[in-house]
Amino acid sequence: MKQKLHRLLRLQSAPRHTTLFNGQLLDQKREDVHLVMYRIGLIR
Repeated sequence: MKQKLHRLLRLQSAPRHTTLFNGQLLDQKREDVHLVMYRIGLIR
């Protein structure tokens, strides 16, 4: 029973991929969304 728990915990604690914050990409997407919303008339 103890070994099963250790195996389950080991499987759940698999290394997670870290994502780096990309401020430039965020700004690009924000500008794209703003332009699209402006063109369809949702914002002025």
